[in-house]
Amino acid sequence: MGYRFMVDGDVLKKVRNVVVSGGEGFEEVALDLFEWQFERNLAFGRFCESLGKVPGGVKGWEEVPVVPTGAFKMKKFPVFCGDEAAAKRKFLTSGTTGEVRGVHLMRGTEVYDLSIVEGWKRGGLPNLEDFEVLFVGPWAGARGDSSLGHMFGVLGGFEEERFLVRNGRFELGRLYRAVESGQRVFLMGTALGFLNLMEVIAGLKLPEGSVLLETGGYKGTGRVLEKAEFYRNLGEFFGVGDGVIWNEYGMTELSSQAYATGGDGWHEFPGWCRLRVLDVVSGEEVEVGEVGYVVVYDLANVWSVSAIGTQDFAVRGEGGRFRLLGRDSGALPRGCSRTVDEMLGR
Repeated sequence: MGYRFMVDGDVLKKVRNVVVSGGEGFEEVALDLFEWQFERNLAFGRFCESLGKVPGGVKGWEEVPVVPTGAFKMKKFPVFCGDEAAAKRKFLTSGTTGEVRGVHLMRGTEVYDLSIVEGWKRGGLPNLEDFEVLFVGPWAGARGDSSLGHMFGVLGGFEEERFLVRNGRFELGRLYRAVESGQRVFLMGTALGFLNLMEVIAGLKLPEGSVLLETGGYKGTGRVLEKAEFYRNLGEFFGVGDGVIWNEYGMTELSSQAYATGGDGWHEFPGWCRLRVLDVVSGEEVEVGEVGYVVVYDLANVWSVSAIGTQDFAVRGEGGRFRLLGRDSGALPRGCSRTVDEMLGR
């Protein structure tokens, strides 16, 4: 078709540079990455052609075709750049028995890992070196298929003993020792992981200066709890204030995360991402203060597609911020929290 054929190493270098710089050159790299993915991802290329959106005709990142998360469940047409056999890592969305699981294939996790680390720094979160870092969940292994488990592994140096769920039960010795010594704790986990923990012990006041991070995910599982009440319960249980409870918004189909603090905080992605909040009917971007579906343009999504359409509702804020309202009630619940529930026999 006469499109410019781009070398893998050139694109990877450009993406790494825009991540390390916090977003410099986003527009140029977004278009380069679109062309590169168009050339290598057969299913995506055909999809773009059907929309009349091809390299050279797409003039800005907003015009890059958006792929819904459901496309990652299409086994006959993997959302992957290149031969599926070349994929070295496979991250799966969790699901109930019989449910089709989404697959995010990667040739490697170098850019993914870089995005996790740089996103943490640029999200304004505390330096983990100042804390005893522990995870309310099972060890996924250094090569597990859970994207959240991989993220926690990157943040925790892939140290198995930092994970507090083993053999289907909580093993809290390391957490208790940190509390007894007065060492500040950074405790991370899914919402269900925290709820399960609060059901098996009476309460645990963490040392002053400790921080929590929860990743959501209990909606659609039979648990009924509003976010404000959940954060109030977390604060009372662990003896921390609302301002040191963080939420991470991410998904298997993305390589970057957005963070917010407090029960009513606004989320924001790092500079190598762009956010749009689109009207459900028209597909046009809503005005600030209005509600729509979340769409994320994530340059760290090198090996799949950069523009991802979610089934999450949010209020559009100023400057790329958004206030997450929750998942479309007609969508299947995400699985990271459900995995914890299943591990604990819930």
